[in-house]
Amino acid sequence: MVFIAGIQLLMHFCIVTPIVNAHGIEPSMSLFQLILLIIATVFIAAGGYIINDYFDIRIDEINKPDTQIVGKSVSRKQAMFFYQAMSAIGVAAGLLLSYYAESLTYAFIFLMTLGLLWFYSSSYKRQLIIGNSIVSILAAMVPFIVALFEIRFLFFDYDPSEELILISNSIMGWIGGFALFAFMWTFIREIIKDIEDEEGDREMESHTFPVVLGIAKTKILLYLLIAVALGIGAYMVFFVIPLEGSLSWRYYLCGIVIPAIILMYLIYKAKDKDEYHTGAHVAKVIMAIGTLYSLLVWYLM
Repeated sequence: MVFIAGIQLLMHFCIVTPIVNAHGIEPSMSLFQLILLIIATVFIAAGGYIINDYFDIRIDEINKPDTQIVGKSVSRKQAMFFYQAMSAIGVAAGLLLSYYAESLTYAFIFLMTLGLLWFYSSSYKRQLIIGNSIVSILAAMVPFIVALFEIRFLFFDYDPSEELILISNSIMGWIGGFALFAFMWTFIREIIKDIEDEEGDREMESHTFPVVLGIAKTKILLYLLIAVALGIGAYMVFFVIPLEGSLSWRYYLCGIVIPAIILMYLIYKAKDKDEYHTGAHVAKVIMAIGTLYSLLVWYLM
């Protein structure tokens, strides 16, 4: 939850703020509206974690008997109450923010996210590709929704012009890059977690990559996905991102490429759940380092 809030704060203060300041204006999203966005995202995500554990009791009894919460220290009835409370707070904050933005479409995003998390937990996560894709899309929406609201409020405060369109495109481009990064590495991490949970998923007849393809072929898929993610990242850093000097590509090399190579080695040698769990943590660290690239953008801007 802290990670989610941190991403949105970084997008606002390290990406949006320097872009609009370069054009002599200030961000149009107020601090209160930003807080509403963070509350909506964090509480809906928290509800998603709870409902996922609610539906995964039998799988967790196999995969995570020592760390299982719902069904042991927390009853199913209590879990459902916490899910409803968290989701209600998150949706209420999202609807209020959408009211300020005067957009039913944006309100629908929060409601749709709530529905996707429910159906993901109850059904989609056990289907090949679909479950991984839903989680990855929702992860990408964490930074991307900041761009949507920031641009919406900019057009409220300033008359449409070529300069405002240029600012909007710049915000969308930068944050869209972070969203793409989040999508790719979340997809990779979810597959690693699927290998970790393969025993319980197979028992419950889930159709995850390890169950359908086998662990050996799933590892090959992971190598390919990591290579593609690194290739896209390298293209962005060297040919798209307009930052001068070598600091940007050195950050990418040391912060993303080297840890990704380490991750590939960990996947190659992994034999048990603990080793795959370590790999999933390394993937999350890579995601965090990639998000912190926004601090470098702020510095170089």
